[in-house]
Amino acid sequence: MLNPGEIHIWRVRLNRGEGLPPTAGEAERAARFATPALSRRYLRAHAALRAILAGFTDAPLEFALHEKLKPYLAQAPEIRFNLAHSAEMALVAVARDVEVGVDIERVRPLPEYAAIAERYFPPGSAAPRDARDFFRHWTRFDALLMAHGAGLYGAGATPPGVWTVTEIDAGPRFTAAAAVEGPPLRVEMHEF
Repeated sequence: MLNPGEIHIWRVRLNRGEGLPPTAGEAERAARFATPALSRRYLRAHAALRAILAGFTDAPLEFALHEKLKPYLAQAPEIRFNLAHSAEMALVAVARDVEVGVDIERVRPLPEYAAIAERYFPPGSAAPRDARDFFRHWTRFDALLMAHGAGLYGAGATPPGVWTVTEIDAGPRFTAAAAVEGPPLRVEMHEF
């Protein structure tokens, strides 16, 4: 059950198990990935998204796109969701009647992190201390942009309005965050 005032977030391991069969659109997109591993992860992430959303609505899972290309359920627009994945882990966030965004990044060496932060982080942001700190800040900013529907097109700017960003525990090799429109919501974590 999805109540107002809460956000549900699933950790999805993309290197385990099989998911629902892909839609025609998912299969077509997966075929364009550079490697079979990337294709498999994409298909598993989207299968998990559909399985999770099916638990919140009996409406057909027909996806449509807002003007900023953020997907939504055409027959259940009150269900708001976002999907992000990095390496073998994905996060799916779901909320009711409030915009939600999520991001996850596998922490890895990134010698140019300071230059990337300078280019993409909003003005006045603290400089990251190291690569892990860079990814921690990156996921917070990206989750906010995903919630707003801007994605990286909005990099360097803060979306208008009131937003809450919460760091998410995605394991020792990852950093992750979720963002919601408005005041903080109660976060419920799940394993898929």
